[in-house]
Amino acid sequence: MHNTLYLTLKKPQFKITLSGEKKIEYRRSSQWIVSRLVNKKYDLIKFVNGYGKDKPFFIVEFKGYKIIRKQEQHLFSNGLIVEVKLGDYAIKLGKIIETGNL
Repeated sequence: MHNTLYLTLKKPQFKITLSGEKKIEYRRSSQWIVSRLVNKKYDLIKFVNGYGKDKPFFIVEFKGYKIIRKQEQHLFSNGLIVEVKLGDYAIKLGKIIETGNL
């Protein structure tokens, strides 16, 4: 049995992460993300584009996380710009294990 972290993504983030170009998922520091990451152990992350059982998803290996120590900006080939701020969480992604409803 795997411990799985469940996260939703908007379509541009979903597509670029599924393509393998985006290998880190950034999340703003909040009580919600802290409650999901700090002192927890995961094997996998299930990303869903939207809500519901029929929505596109993919499952990747969870490779840990770190807290960002400096402001950064990342530009991806689909035009997505990710602004990363001090204190944000960077969740490291491994290989894609499964996809569905694509």
